[in-house]
Amino acid sequence: MEPLKVFLSSTCYDLKQIRSDLFDFFHEMGFSPIMSEYPNFPVNPDKNTVENCIENVKNNTDVFILIIGNRYGSLVGDDKSITNTEYLFSRTLGIPSYVFIDKQILSILPIWEKNKNGDFSNVVDSPKIFEFVNQIRETEKKWCFNFEKAQDIISTLRIQFSHLFKEALSLQRKFITNLPDFYNKLSPTAINLILNKSDQYEMLFFAQCLEDELHKHDNLKTDLDYQLKFGSKEKIDGISDLQRWLELNISSLNTYAETAEKLIIDAFSKFYGEPGVTSDLKGLYYVACGLTRLFQELILWHNSILATVVPNDFINLRNNFAEYTVRSALKIWEFPNLIRSELKRGQELAIQHPEEPINLKIILTLEIDPDAHREFLDEMQRITDNM
Repeated sequence: MEPLKVFLSSTCYDLKQIRSDLFDFFHEMGFSPIMSEYPNFPVNPDKNTVENCIENVKNNTDVFILIIGNRYGSLVGDDKSITNTEYLFSRTLGIPSYVFIDKQILSILPIWEKNKNGDFSNVVDSPKIFEFVNQIRETEKKWCFNFEKAQDIISTLRIQFSHLFKEALSLQRKFITNLPDFYNKLSPTAINLILNKSDQYEMLFFAQCLEDELHKHDNLKTDLDYQLKFGSKEKIDGISDLQRWLELNISSLNTYAETAEKLIIDAFSKFYGEPGVTSDLKGLYYVACGLTRLFQELILWHNSILATVVPNDFINLRNNFAEYTVRSALKIWEFPNLIRSELKRGQELAIQHPEEPINLKIILTLEIDPDAHREFLDEMQRITDNM
């Protein structure tokens, strides 16, 4: 059985010695400390700091320890610190968490509550520390321990860990978690959007889910870029074969068009809430997965058409026909970036014209390339005339 994994969340610079003492304590207890300044902290070099931290909370944490000193730390997302974000995510996952707050912060908290606009810069780097503490103590009613030095934290944890066995952890997490099953399929970036709930986070969440799902099929996109052909599954010998082949594949195109309409007009409209109504995030994830499946089908259809063995006289017609789905597939691939750019444009307009309502139209148009269609019809006419 793996050792208990303890994630320590705090700012580093001001609590450097405390973190060092706790690292030694966890090792003495036989636990595995998950702390960002040590080499054993798993890092994916292709992800940013917040994504790596969330990934470790998600996959490498049995117990979560939060220590709040006099520094709030750098802001990410919706004006929350990395430590704040880590804590929110650990609570969402139902991970047992222990909170330690510097006694000095607790002693000043009542003063801040009476004068929230006061200057506390001689004590803290940001008044957001008080907001964070207040949220934990008053809103969440979370049990908190105070401390002055590392030994205070260690003494408390010795007692608490004595009641906490690995088997009990698994049982506790099973019953207290309220995390929907589909969260386990989301990327750290998508989860961070849910936690921070910034402006337009639901649409940004949809864009991120679609991008994440699409990039699971990077190879298909590369196949399209290089016009790769694989083993042929069909051979056309004459005009009768050609007619049957065209009818079958045009029927598939009609099915793709119906699927796109149901996903975008029916499903998305249902799951994306009206103004003031919370969207169904699981539904938005479903639509993102559906569009990704449609993207796959469009590319596979293109590849299948392109690989069909035809007489030389039919090659141009086949190649133009194969282009029918390419433009739509690329539209889906580019859609996440279109969403983000339009939302950014909306934010800029809101700043420039704060008194005016801003209406954005983000449209996904799936269509056949008109040049390919025209050339296909010309080829079809030529072939018919030569019959």
